[in-house]
Amino acid sequence: MPSMKEAARKNLEKMVKGAAREVVSSRSAPVQKVRAGAVAAPQIDDEESKPSAGGISKAALQQVKELIAKNGRTIQKVPLESIQLNENIREAYDEIALKQLADSLSKDGLIQFPTLALKDHKSDVGGAFICKNGHRRILAAKSLGWKTIECIILPFASAKDELYHTIAANLREDVFYLDLASAYQQAARLGESDEAIAERSGVNPRTVGWYRRLTRMSPDCQLLARQNADLFHATWAIKLARQGELPAPAVLLKQMEALLLRQKAFQNAAPSDKAESQLKDKAMAKISRERLKIAFSPSNEQSKHNWDLVENLSKSGFISPKVIERLRKNFLEKANNSLAKRAEPKRTQVEL
Repeated sequence: MPSMKEAARKNLEKMVKGAAREVVSSRSAPVQKVRAGAVAAPQIDDEESKPSAGGISKAALQQVKELIAKNGRTIQKVPLESIQLNENIREAYDEIALKQLADSLSKDGLIQFPTLALKDHKSDVGGAFICKNGHRRILAAKSLGWKTIECIILPFASAKDELYHTIAANLREDVFYLDLASAYQQAARLGESDEAIAERSGVNPRTVGWYRRLTRMSPDCQLLARQNADLFHATWAIKLARQGELPAPAVLLKQMEALLLRQKAFQNAAPSDKAESQLKDKAMAKISRERLKIAFSPSNEQSKHNWDLVENLSKSGFISPKVIERLRKNFLEKANNSLAKRAEPKRTQVEL
């Protein structure tokens, strides 16, 4: 009669065998390798083994839950049809970049696994899993005709944890600033302060506030920004947000349209007109530098007054200390050196 320890070992082996599934390759290949740590869907000949609307059986889903509860995470080959993509903060993807990624997957295979979360299964609508990181890899795999893809499946204690995981993943990519602003705003709706969001996202609290302010842009303004991202880039947006409350929607839209018209007019201008405009700008810059040189020269009686004015502007926050330093370096030091050279007595050489 087997001992209790031997019986327990055999029961464990049965459980492991019961949890194993046939590994189906994402790409056609005669030989398949099973990744260590990955546990497959079960082979159960009952009603629960039939795939649901999400492409995965209830029995397999239950085993995934048990593995997550035991190990904190699990790596699985998941049917692509069971993965829901529409909860990512990114709204648009670069088609060329997706094609390049698909070529890389076809050539080198999947190197970094997407991250999924179990969906609330009160309803089977929209798949069994929600993609939290790796949306582009999943889209690229679909374009190649893959049926399954190997993923990391993680539990999330709350909606906040899910959201922060998504934000962190998208911060590593070139996510559009309005998408990031929307994510920060969503975290704020969940009760998070700017300081808490900043700490978990690794940014400055003021930056979070500026991004959240951008969500007040009207839909028309946001659409215009997305359609002309080269003009209305992140630097432009942050500069706008730093000025305080955004202009009224109609006013901001007119300002953006005016900027767009100026850009188009410049692009459509003849090359000779552009060259002439650049020459004028250089000439004006040269004249301005000469005027500043005179204004801040020690020989000018108004020089002290001018320096006092600049320092007061700096203390009031209108001019940064770096600007003051540049003025001193370019005008005051050069002028002093020039005066010193003039004051030096002329040396006469005597032939010996």
